[in-house]
This record gives sequence, C-alpha cells and structure tokens, in this order.
Amino acid sequence: MSVPSSRSPAPRARQPLDSADEASPASAAPLSRSPASAPASTPTTAPANPPVLVIDDSEIAREEVSRVLRAAGFQVLALPSPIGATQAIVRHQVRIVVLDVFMPTIRGDRLLTLFRKNQRLGQLSVILMSGHSERELEQLKLEVQADAVLSKRHLDRLPALVQRLAGKER
Repeated sequence: MSVPSSRSPAPRARQPLDSADEASPASAAPLSRSPASAPASTPTTAPANPPVLVIDDSEIAREEVSRVLRAAGFQVLALPSPIGATQAIVRHQVRIVVLDVFMPTIRGDRLLTLFRKNQRLGQLSVILMSGHSERELEQLKLEVQADAVLSKRHLDRLPALVQRLAGKER
C-alpha cells in the first residue's frame, strides 16, 4: 500500500509546482517595479524619461555619457562590456542603448547585429558611439541598421538624440 500512496503524492506535489511556475512570472512583475510597467499603460509618460543603457569599455567615457544623460533627466544603466546587457535590457525594460563601437570583447556594430536578429531585442533604438567623426560612422550606421551615430566629441547632442528616439516607434 505504501507504493500507491507514495505515487499519488507525487502528482499532487507537481500541481503546486506547476501553479508556482505559473505564478512566477506574475511574481516577477513586481520585481521589475510597477513604474516600469506604468509607462506601457501611459504612453505619454514613456517617452519623457525612458531608461537608457550605456555600454562602453572606457570608464571615463561611460561615466561622462551617464553624467550627461542623468543631467538631462534620464535613468541610466551603465555596463563596462556587453556581458549582462540582455539581462539588463529585459529586467529594466530598456528601449534605448548607447553603444560604443570599439570594445575588446565584441565590437558594438556586431552586438547591434545580434540585437537586430533577436526577437526580444530587435526593436531597441541603438545609438552607436565612437571617438571617430560622425561622417565616418554614417556608413556603419547604414550597414548595421543603427538608429543614430554620435561622435564622443559631441556628447552635448546626446540628450536631444535620446529624447528624439524615445518619442519614435521603431
């Protein structure tokens, strides 16, 4: 008799696990904070201050870009490499990424190509950034479908560029 009774609790134990699995996405939603879900329901507030992810291997450049964006009122997440970018984008519902072109782990243009091929990340607005002139970056922009390019020499233009992309649907 112990054999049937040990088998019957197993399916019962699985049902709560299945219920817990179904509840996990719902319980994960509060972890991403209700303000992150609020912009989706109120599109007029979404473009005003979207979270922006900055990926740059140069600490000085990353801090300066972050400072400029924060001063303009943007929430900024910053990474020294593309490692963890997908997780940050999904977790914080990032819609705009400022991406350095020349990084040691993977070039920014190649990372952008991977974003474009990914169903979850393909709709990101991406600004490719480099120390090179914007004229040199324009060709790269066309090749990899970047939304914009910016020379690090012109960071003063970044807040307006991010604001324009925040209001644009991709």
